[in-house]
Amino acid sequence: MQSRLIIRSDSSALAEVDGFVATFVKEHGIAPDEASRIFILLEELITNLMKYGYPDRPECGRAEIVLALNDGRLEIEFIDDGCAFDPLKAPPPNLEGPLETRTPGGLGLHILRSLTDEAHYERRNGNNVIRLTRVVAPARRP
Repeated sequence: MQSRLIIRSDSSALAEVDGFVATFVKEHGIAPDEASRIFILLEELITNLMKYGYPDRPECGRAEIVLALNDGRLEIEFIDDGCAFDPLKAPPPNLEGPLETRTPGGLGLHILRSLTDEAHYERRNGNNVIRLTRVVAPARRP
């Protein structure tokens, strides 16, 4: 039970990914509210790729998304051709104290970590490979 999507890392990608996730959730009997969580994870990865993944090239790159469901565990693999970046090594954001004293950034990666049960990163063949795992609820039966 695996679905694959290849996207350009530009603004058109998010609408394409939204439809891809909705179809996957429906076809695999996953609870509909899980689609939002899955999309948030992918949106964060895509947004970071678009903002920071290509500092030395004007053209956008590409990413491949693989979704798989195995025994109630959703596996997301996100492979991109951006510059090397391990989001799992980024320090957690400061969530304490007044807003004006906090350093901006890092909340998206914090959300990514909080919505997954397992996360792994590797640099393989010039690509970033991020694997996320999350236990998902099945759709309710009428």
